[in-house]
Amino acid sequence: MKKKSMSVREMRRLLGLGKTESYWLLKKNYFDTVIIGGKMRVMIESFENWYANQLHYKKIIGEAPGKNWTSITMSIQETARLLGIAEGTLYDLMKKKPFKTVKVGMYTRIYIDSFEDWYNSQSHYKKVIKNEEVAACLKSASLN
Repeated sequence: MKKKSMSVREMRRLLGLGKTESYWLLKKNYFDTVIIGGKMRVMIESFENWYANQLHYKKIIGEAPGKNWTSITMSIQETARLLGIAEGTLYDLMKKKPFKTVKVGMYTRIYIDSFEDWYNSQSHYKKVIKNEEVAACLKSASLN
């Protein structure tokens, strides 16, 4: 039988958090909880849904956060590297709102389809590396 809930302590260890920060997440109602035997437990399904839709907290081991966002958006760093420009230059470009962005927590992400539409409609900027190479490069940099 598959486990449906975890203790707050298990969640804290999974995310590498302190006691105060883990209870802060609970107070924000980010996931469903139940009380069993006088102890609060976090429902695993709601925890995993929350984890897939945020980018700030990372598990000690396991998959990277934000899988629901990383498949349809790019980070500022990924986009700048893709175009071979500085992040500041990209922020200046973004002031003109050439493509759709979304705020995920405290991070700004650029929708890939919107970026591609903009890229194909302009001739000033050129991609210096492929999207897949950017992702691989950023992944290896975060592992070091």
